[in-house]
Amino acid sequence: MKEALSRGENPFLPSLDGIIPDHASTEGIPVGTIDIPLSLIAGTRTRGRSSMFSCGFLPIADPGSEFAAKWSALYDAQVNEGIRDPIVAYEYLQRFYVAEGNKRVSVLRWLDNPTITAHVTRVMPRRAEDAEADSYREFLEFYRIAPIYGFFFSEAGSFARMARLLGRDLESPWPEDEVKRLETAYRLFERSFKSNGGSSLPLTSADAFLVYLQAYATSDPLRVSARTMGERVKHIWSEFVAASPDKPIDYVEHPPEGKPRIIPAIKGLVLPVKPLRVAFIYDRSSQTSGWVALHEQGRLDLEKRLAGQVETIAFPSCASEGAFDDAVEAAIADGSTLIVTSSPRQFEQTVRAAVAHPDRRFINCSINLSSNAVRTFYARMYEVKFVMGALAASLAENHRIGYLAFSPIYGSISEVNAFALGAALVDPYATVHLRWLSASGESWEHELRDAGASVIAGRDHPDPTNPDAPHGLYRIGEDGSAESLATPVWDWGRYYELIVRSIKNDTWPKGGVGRKERALNYWWGMSSGVVRLDLGEGLAAGQQRLAELLARSIVDRRLHPFEGALFDQRGIQVNPKGSAIPSNEQIASMRWLNSNIAGRLPKSWELSRDGRDDVEISGVISRQTDEAG
Repeated sequence: MKEALSRGENPFLPSLDGIIPDHASTEGIPVGTIDIPLSLIAGTRTRGRSSMFSCGFLPIADPGSEFAAKWSALYDAQVNEGIRDPIVAYEYLQRFYVAEGNKRVSVLRWLDNPTITAHVTRVMPRRAEDAEADSYREFLEFYRIAPIYGFFFSEAGSFARMARLLGRDLESPWPEDEVKRLETAYRLFERSFKSNGGSSLPLTSADAFLVYLQAYATSDPLRVSARTMGERVKHIWSEFVAASPDKPIDYVEHPPEGKPRIIPAIKGLVLPVKPLRVAFIYDRSSQTSGWVALHEQGRLDLEKRLAGQVETIAFPSCASEGAFDDAVEAAIADGSTLIVTSSPRQFEQTVRAAVAHPDRRFINCSINLSSNAVRTFYARMYEVKFVMGALAASLAENHRIGYLAFSPIYGSISEVNAFALGAALVDPYATVHLRWLSASGESWEHELRDAGASVIAGRDHPDPTNPDAPHGLYRIGEDGSAESLATPVWDWGRYYELIVRSIKNDTWPKGGVGRKERALNYWWGMSSGVVRLDLGEGLAAGQQRLAELLARSIVDRRLHPFEGALFDQRGIQVNPKGSAIPSNEQIASMRWLNSNIAGRLPKSWELSRDGRDDVEISGVISRQTDEAG
């Protein structure tokens, strides 16, 4: 009690009456007679009983009182025979409030019992739009198929992610033995996590458990002894720290500078220098994925740019866990010291491989994902999209521009917003009509045509399955033909060259100086030459000059796409006029759309299977978004 008072907290037990005063008049939902964790019993049902116990459920009555005598007798009964009668409790937001059996709870708490049997009634939250109530609805969806209490996640969608990491879903009830294994493993993890200092980290035990599952999903994460669990928790402790909200991702905006090391250079004059071996693991093939085709071209360009200094090997179509793991082992056997994965969908697989092979370097092409073991990399394509938007507005005579995005993953929102801001810079009446390929399929073309948009920012790269389809910025003529106007270029060969040079020049470790146990994301842009905008030959001289001036201003840091007042679709100013430019983290994790965009973020159930896969790993849709739209 003294500790609670010193912290300015209530020294007595909270009551459900005090949280929701008229809860007794609401109809509860019977849950049944179940074993509940004593750690989740938060207080009493009524105020009258709360003053009999401290906030830790310890009795505070006078030692000579009748209450103290009853408590002592109950203690003796538990030690000698065990308490068998269930208590009666009300559950509200995964916390339990005792109606009958407060002394039983107090005794078992004193004896450090993990659980107690209870007749449970559930009280539903009433504030439908409250974030806590929204999170609770996700819990109820999980409880229906795996009745376990105690998972308190910070992020929406975490229950679905946990199910996926365990090879399950939230549709069909899980086998009883699987539920028991999960509950046992989670209690083991929670105990080990807290005993190692987890309570001092600003993330919940459930959040940390997701990090654990990500690292050991293929290593039987639920069938472990207490000793093995403790060893695993210690081994990936830096991953927990990197995932903490107070450890933001470090965005490195420019390639590290460095010169070749002198001693190795001298040795190279006498002895042949062993080439650095790099492995590329793709989830798809370059024949079916334009994104993979870009990275594969980057791999080939890397070999040409650093001929004799680097050797590469590629593993296509490694989407499954088995194929990915086989590729990693083959890459290591081949002598690869740097392993590259090209998709956010591979992030969790890459983390597992990095944890298992700490002597190798792993990088994953994604943004806004946290890991200490894996460095992520992406390009500031929003800079190019800003220039594209300005160019599009100069070409759209009716002020209507089309924009096609695939799925709402991190980074994509900043690109469409930058495009819209670039358009507004040239034409204050411009409207950007946004469509999502993963939500609308091929109907987006008809939708943009019906909206009157003939100037369109389509796919960023060619589609190998339909090579004749236009991409980049183009204009649809009256006869239906497409005129190419400008093409955004991802120069992954340049990107990989800079990364390999940082390793060979020994500046790779310096990228992490001061960043111990923090996630690091390379986020290079136009100034590094990793992205650019190639202009079509048919553009007028003035339009070419406009694009070149804007690009040069961004490279020279005289212009930033997101400086100035920014307004979302509701007209709300998201950063006050004259304020600083949004941080890299704010740009990468944007969840709002600019005021001149006609369209919305899709709901998760509207997305294709590929789109949902993207969003589950690296998306910006939350369950609040689903229900608000």
